[in-house]
Amino acid sequence: MMQYKDRGVTLDRLSFLWEGRGYRKQFKLSLKTQIYTDHAYPLTLKVLRNTGAISFDEAKRRLNEYVDCRVGEEFGNSWDTHWFHMDFQIPKEWNAAAEEIHLRWNSSSEAMVYGPDGKPLQGLTGGSRDDYVIYGHGKKDAKPGDKIAFFVEMACCGLFGNFRTGDMLSGLDMNKKFKLKECRLARFDRETWELLYDYKILMDSAKHLESSQSARADEALVLANQVVNICKPGKKETYAECRELIKKFFQTKNSEAQHTVYAVGHCHIDMAWLWPFSETRRKGGRSWSSQTEIMKQYKTFSFCASTAGLYEWVQKDYPLLFEEIKKYNKEGRFQHVGGAWLEFDGYVPSGESMARQMLYGQRFFKQHFGSYCNVFFLPDTFGYSAQLPQIIRLGGMKYFLTQKISWNRYNKFPHSSFYWKGIDGTSVLTHFPPADTYCGNGELHEVLKSQTNFKDKGRSNSSLYLFGVGDGGGGPTFEMVDKLSRMEDIAGIPKVKLGSSVSQFFKDMEASSKNLLSWDGELYLELHNGTYTTQANNKKYNRMCELLMRDAEMFAALRSIYVDKSSKNYPKDMFDDVWKKMMLFHFHDVLPGTCIRLVYEVTDKEYPVMVDKLRTSIKQSTKALAEHLLEKHVVRDGSRNTLVVFNSLSYDRKATIEWVSGGIKHYTKVQIKAFGCAAYPERFLLENEIKQNCSTVQDNGKYLEVETQLLKIQIAYNGKIHSIKDKTTGKEEEAMREVIAPGEDFSEGNTLCIHNDVPLYWDAWDLWIYYQESKTVLDAISHSVDVPENGDRICIEFKYSINATSSITQTMIIYMDKKKIDFRTVVDWHEEHKVLRVYFPLNLRSDFVTCDIQSGNLRRPTTANTSWEMAKYEVCSHKFVDYSEGSYGVALLNDCKYGYSARGNLLGMSLLKSSKAPSEVADMGRHEFTYSLYMHDKNFESSDVAEEALELNIKIRKQWFSTNLTEAKHFQFVEAMKPNVVLDAFKLDEEERKHVVMRVHENMGAECCNRIGFGFDVKKTAEVNILEEPAAHEWELVGEEAENSKSILKTTKNEIFHKMHPFQILTFKVSPSNLSN
Repeated sequence: MMQYKDRGVTLDRLSFLWEGRGYRKQFKLSLKTQIYTDHAYPLTLKVLRNTGAISFDEAKRRLNEYVDCRVGEEFGNSWDTHWFHMDFQIPKEWNAAAEEIHLRWNSSSEAMVYGPDGKPLQGLTGGSRDDYVIYGHGKKDAKPGDKIAFFVEMACCGLFGNFRTGDMLSGLDMNKKFKLKECRLARFDRETWELLYDYKILMDSAKHLESSQSARADEALVLANQVVNICKPGKKETYAECRELIKKFFQTKNSEAQHTVYAVGHCHIDMAWLWPFSETRRKGGRSWSSQTEIMKQYKTFSFCASTAGLYEWVQKDYPLLFEEIKKYNKEGRFQHVGGAWLEFDGYVPSGESMARQMLYGQRFFKQHFGSYCNVFFLPDTFGYSAQLPQIIRLGGMKYFLTQKISWNRYNKFPHSSFYWKGIDGTSVLTHFPPADTYCGNGELHEVLKSQTNFKDKGRSNSSLYLFGVGDGGGGPTFEMVDKLSRMEDIAGIPKVKLGSSVSQFFKDMEASSKNLLSWDGELYLELHNGTYTTQANNKKYNRMCELLMRDAEMFAALRSIYVDKSSKNYPKDMFDDVWKKMMLFHFHDVLPGTCIRLVYEVTDKEYPVMVDKLRTSIKQSTKALAEHLLEKHVVRDGSRNTLVVFNSLSYDRKATIEWVSGGIKHYTKVQIKAFGCAAYPERFLLENEIKQNCSTVQDNGKYLEVETQLLKIQIAYNGKIHSIKDKTTGKEEEAMREVIAPGEDFSEGNTLCIHNDVPLYWDAWDLWIYYQESKTVLDAISHSVDVPENGDRICIEFKYSINATSSITQTMIIYMDKKKIDFRTVVDWHEEHKVLRVYFPLNLRSDFVTCDIQSGNLRRPTTANTSWEMAKYEVCSHKFVDYSEGSYGVALLNDCKYGYSARGNLLGMSLLKSSKAPSEVADMGRHEFTYSLYMHDKNFESSDVAEEALELNIKIRKQWFSTNLTEAKHFQFVEAMKPNVVLDAFKLDEEERKHVVMRVHENMGAECCNRIGFGFDVKKTAEVNILEEPAAHEWELVGEEAENSKSILKTTKNEIFHKMHPFQILTFKVSPSNLSN
């Protein structure tokens, strides 16, 4: 009986029985001290040290090399591996029918226990999972009196990497040691365990129900206090009365109206983060074997895992485990979710990259588990593109789960369950688990938060709760399952539904909810906006690979159609290999730049190899195409007198060809048909070369005054642009449009500026708004001018000295007949906690800018009228941001940057960051990139900004051949499309490789009808989804009405007529008449 009403004292007292409040074990104040009673130590304990990552078979084969070791020894260094072998004999006296026997292991690190046959039994992680059940609780690996042996693979890493002090800012500790603290068998007391977790729920009810259910909280408090009075840990005769008291609290049930929480186990495993890729392969085995082990003992436990790429690693490295996963998958307990190859970054990959994530991921799941995923699962990325809903639906999924937006810094997102609508109008039913975690610990307060933080009460009455140790892997533990199983139906606590699935939650929610609201546009995370810039080299290579892959697949497919008449030379295996590496590097810590340096040592090595493979493929395919098309004209005299130029873009392309003959550089303007090529004999190139550079540059003592056919520009000696006047807008200089307008912070264009960048929390991740309050404007210290006599450009080189270690060399390229200025920039960067940005104050006024995103574009505000607008002070855009008013605009283009700002009339772009954690060398070294300023006298929708951005990023392909041509010759493989229809992919199909898969998107937000004309005859055409499945699962016959397609209007033997709605992504599967596999 409680003799007082001091709630705080009583609550503190309750924790004695749970954890002992720091008192030593021998005082027997806590039930936890009585879980493990008798112990048996190994007969032998041996180790094979510092093996590196070897297979079990090799570890077993080298058993004669193992040496004796003991508990208390330390093992290292970071990321190394040690294999242990141990023999035990289970004491015969441990023979009571109710006994359980566990292996206890704690090496202060991650580890995996194997049976003598090589089967991975379970992961072990010092501190969160230290025991493996040998006997009891439904298992009989051995029994009292038996001898038993195990292998343990010890990985020298913690769940969250190896830092000097445990803090990322402290830096990696490559010499970290790990102590073997425990290796023994122990007798496990199930009766004490059951009472402990009954009491845990009662105690937590007393702590956490007060705010919402005060009567139930008081009831729990009184009963828990009574249990503390009665229970004597270790004296089981006191247990029965305690459990009866607790039962009184548990037996009061909820009403039907109570909120339901679907509890599904999950193990978030970052493919790389604070550990290298190689360690993730082992984390997958450790974590997932632990889940199948729980499934053997808890029949109501279900678990979900995304990431087809990790499943593939487990399949290769742990084939026995993979078969076990497949068995539990058939039972619906080990659930594949996500649909994608892995959980990719939500902003930086291209639309086609996201499509391939779905294609490769869903195909893997269908092949190995018999079904596609219907839930797109991306709980931990740093913002979500407004084009994702359409990509999700085209990838065969209709539901979406994430929770990262709960990390918003300035605004609380208003929904938990809602329809998310993309830029094309596509909707997906979306859920943000209101516990605000994907790594729940099975705690009562988290389950309660699932109800109290649920924002759509009255519209829906259920939520999803994901539990399990995550980020570094691990997953659910026995303790978590035991806690949640007790919360199934207790009055005052949301109903907990164990054993269901993520998919079932969505289906039930969809059926029972009513009047759910919608969110239209991107899901912008008000945090981690530095990830658009950090690890610039990684982002540059990603952009390069994405666009090279586009061309490599296209030209290889065209070669298959035109030259080989089959797919025999189509390098599908190479494409798969490169795509899988690209997709791996899309991971939501790798591409954003938030991993340790060991990860980028891998990407820095792999990316150049990938680029070389793709360039080689392009060269081989274009060479074969050119030789085929010029077959009658090819000679073998080695003269190399004909230049063949290829254009992979969907419109006719004008370009200036720079070429060398006799040691002299020449410039010739040419035009190449859309999806075509042109052969130019040297004679033609010489006859049509630029004879005179029409641009001039004058030094007036204050500025360099550059005049071209279209622009008049004043450039200061310090590298800044003082004035740009557009000559096409007026005859007299006073009437010409001025592009640059002084603003509050910056008065000239191309102002390079360094800001302090010291985030509050996440160094590599964040760019906090206060960076704007400190700035150092950079001035060039020298310049030089180059005006090629027969060229189409003026080149002005500026040199900047940031300090003794960092410098910038920038070449400003001003074209004779283009309203575009390129800024080709080389930076030697060795700064700490700085961000390098460039600014252009523009003589324009608009309340929005248009940003290039995946397969479309998005308007974002230039105002900061609300907290939602203010939070977007740094946004992610791909190849351009356009600032237009009425009939004039200026676009800032780039070839590898993603972080932009637009406030008032000031357009800015982040060029480099220099964070020190988790990688202490992020972005240090040499960087090369180009950004461009492009002026146009139309609004954005009527302009050619998107085409200019594509031309900056996608180069024409050229090769010299020996021919007898005397005049230019033009060829076209596919005819030009509408200007607002952009080609994303042209490849052979995945299954048979006798069809062409062609993907396009509408890019201007305007409905249109488009014609695709092929240079080859077509047998069949169908509209398909990203998974290359026909819309109605039937082929469309040539010449008949396309009743199975919502988009195809009609087809002929070499044409498709189709319609597109704004920002729609369309995929066609076309069967060329002459292509076989």
